[in-house]
Amino acid sequence: MNRPRRGALPVWAGTAFALLILALAASFCMGEVKIPLREIWDLLRNGDDSLRREILLNLRLPRALAGAACGLSLAVCGTAMQAVVKNPLADPYLMGISSGAGLGAAASILWLGAAGPALPLAAFLGALGAGAVVFAMGAATRAPVWRLILAGLAMNVLCQSLTGLLVYYNPDPQRLQMLSFWLMGSLAPAAWTNLAFPGIAAVAGAVFFWSQSRNLNLVCLDDDEALSLGADPRKLRLIYLGWTALMTASVTAYFGIIGFVGLIIPHIARFLLGFDHTRLVPVSALIGALFMVLVDMLARLSADAEIPLGVLTGAVGSPFFFWLLLKPRAKARRAWPSGARNWGWPWTGRRSCAASISR
Repeated sequence: MNRPRRGALPVWAGTAFALLILALAASFCMGEVKIPLREIWDLLRNGDDSLRREILLNLRLPRALAGAACGLSLAVCGTAMQAVVKNPLADPYLMGISSGAGLGAAASILWLGAAGPALPLAAFLGALGAGAVVFAMGAATRAPVWRLILAGLAMNVLCQSLTGLLVYYNPDPQRLQMLSFWLMGSLAPAAWTNLAFPGIAAVAGAVFFWSQSRNLNLVCLDDDEALSLGADPRKLRLIYLGWTALMTASVTAYFGIIGFVGLIIPHIARFLLGFDHTRLVPVSALIGALFMVLVDMLARLSADAEIPLGVLTGAVGSPFFFWLLLKPRAKARRAWPSGARNWGWPWTGRRSCAASISR
């Protein structure tokens, strides 16, 4: 059984952090205007108005930090949602939260424009509304938690259809072009003026979910078991829904819909560290930040035009999603306890939960 590995957190967290620093440095260097790595510190320290210093400070630095914040937020949201829904296929994109945020942001762009606080507020309300409907459907029908995935997929399709209707009936070509680029996701709009909300939401959300590590372990159990151990799963799900909606909206409002990051990264971290969320949350955050910085660098390699981030993450995430669906279950049935088989999780179960909680 995949037991949590003692002493592995400093190793993997340190490795992920070091790779993140290297990726950020490489991101500062690459672009049409080449900046050698050895000159970065001099450009940051000197107060001259050279072109390369302007590019580094006002274009590449905020873009790299925005990528790290986006990856961190989506990875932590995916980690939390997979625990709450008790299903390895859960993430903000597949659960309809990203599409709900996209619907709210699209309405704001097409009706009110992209300026001011209306855009992030509309994205947050859309994300919260979509997530609330999905969770309410599960609570009303008392369906098994894995069926929330199906409800999330239906919400995803509904929000995308409503966004399509808004596009169809809006005659403004300039706003339509802005929305079309935004729906595919990009870090090109990153600037110091729009970095505060995503950055604060990412850091605050990561700290919050790390502080909730024990409760995240508990909500993976049956609700009766979690209650007997002092956690109220229904109340915790509502609280976590609000936080995931806030973090997802902070990404979607400024940088568009970026899917599958929250699906892929928690599985990588779980493979390295096991199930315990005390280890899982911080390493997922670091790997998510690293992943998004690397994907953005790949998007900028094209000489003709920048590749949208949503296209690249979808190209990576879709095969991963198919692999999870098609992965043989015979070994899982032999290897994992009954609780894991009922949930459809090949990588955890009640024993690993109990082992994590006992520490």
